[in-house]
Amino acid sequence: MSPKRATPTGAPQPNPEGPFLPDGTTIFLVDEDDAVRDSLVLSLRAAGHAVAAFRSARRFLESYRQGDAGCLVVDMDLPDGGAFGLLRTLAVAQVILPAIITCRRLRRNTPVGGLPGGRILFLDKPFGVDELLRLIRTGMGAGSDSQPGS
Repeated sequence: MSPKRATPTGAPQPNPEGPFLPDGTTIFLVDEDDAVRDSLVLSLRAAGHAVAAFRSARRFLESYRQGDAGCLVVDMDLPDGGAFGLLRTLAVAQVILPAIITCRRLRRNTPVGGLPGGRILFLDKPFGVDELLRLIRTGMGAGSDSQPGS
């Protein structure tokens, strides 16, 4: 079976380059909206990526093991502290993951102090799967540069 690439509608298309994430790397998706989360999981897996999905920051934190490699895709408006609360909790635990923060009404002027090192990028909802994959690729290749904003 050949690797797949997702189109903006989520329909898989052949991807001659294969998945762009290294083996053992997971996309950690945290979004309380079941429909959004399920759609993204299907599209990202169709594109050949390992995905672990959670409906809350608490569930993610209960499952995450220090050292797990990946990229965090998290909704800004989670009910249990939001994306920034989750990122601050990870910072206290000295966990550095690149993060894509998604939001329906992105507030780019929100203070982001106390967040972990690593790239933090923002993505307005609604978005296409290709756009999300582009930002994940950017975040994963960013090393430890911290750049709030996209």
